[in-house]
Amino acid sequence: MNRVIASELMDGPIESLLELEENLTDIEFVNRAFGGIAPVLREARRYGVRTLLDVCCGGGDVPLAVARDARRRGSRVVVTLLDRSAHMLSIARQRAADDPDVAFVQADASALPFGDAAFDMVTCNLALHHFEPDGARALLRELRRVARILPLVCDLRRSPLAFAAALTWSRVASRNRLTRHDAPLSVRRAYTPAEARALALEAGWPQPRVRVEGGFRMSLADESSLAASRPA
Repeated sequence: MNRVIASELMDGPIESLLELEENLTDIEFVNRAFGGIAPVLREARRYGVRTLLDVCCGGGDVPLAVARDARRRGSRVVVTLLDRSAHMLSIARQRAADDPDVAFVQADASALPFGDAAFDMVTCNLALHHFEPDGARALLRELRRVARILPLVCDLRRSPLAFAAALTWSRVASRNRLTRHDAPLSVRRAYTPAEARALALEAGWPQPRVRVEGGFRMSLADESSLAASRPA
């Protein structure tokens, strides 16, 4: 199944904020139901992160889940949500409900306004497929640059079965125009694990690893900072 180059409705001008909110609610449901939050929680707990930047945050459900999980465990993760879209950030602010551990930044993912190693962990969820290869490499370079411990990218895995599942779910479970158009197209735009790892290597990630996740997803991480800090 070849990767396609096409635009999702979410990428274009937003005509209805209500329609966008409904679309993000559908994405949040899929993240909860099909394991989209689990890889980020797993790595945040594993490395005991205290600061997290989420790039291309959308509605922010995944990083917000990390902050709330930390509080339930008697800890704290300070989360920064970044998106270039003011509409996305507005929705994320509403969903954060004045959470004191959450900040918001409007900026471009390919030129993050932070210094090197500014955050323990930097995540990007369900966004890599929105970038063509040159843009994806620029994004990955920035994620690696500002992550002190771990950059983590979670996205869909392109395959005929994943496409069929997304098409069926979008038709059966949602009446939202954006969801019905974008969900199956997202799979067709997604990278395979091998393609994602190759992009990370080309972006300068020293030790990229790809892990196949449930729900037709994958996680891409780089642990080179950890390796460099271990004694010889």
